[in-house]
Amino acid sequence: MFRIENAYATVWSVEDKGNYVKGRISTSEKNKEGKYVNSNWFVTFVGKAKEPALALSTKDRIKIISGKISNTTTGEGEDKKSYLNVVIFDFENMSNSQTDNQMDDLPF
Repeated sequence: MFRIENAYATVWSVEDKGNYVKGRISTSEKNKEGKYVNSNWFVTFVGKAKEPALALSTKDRIKIISGKISNTTTGEGEDKKSYLNVVIFDFENMSNSQTDNQMDDLPF
């Protein structure tokens, strides 16, 4: 398991699943040539993040305050499968709290 703290992401979708919210986000980082490399993640918003996640819209930008990435393995032999799990416990909606000029400086 890896902990996520103070990471930035763009939201692409959210879906209420009752006890939790499923979503899709993207993150990016610069490579050695200075070009951005994007990563897409399926995430689960739980705990303190669940209710605020329902208010997110496409292209909202968030700062992940607390979360984790884990890899779960199920099955045996040829039936063995790994699942990457990204869980967000707390975040801040940067789209609601920043001006457009400040948003341009965010790393995504």
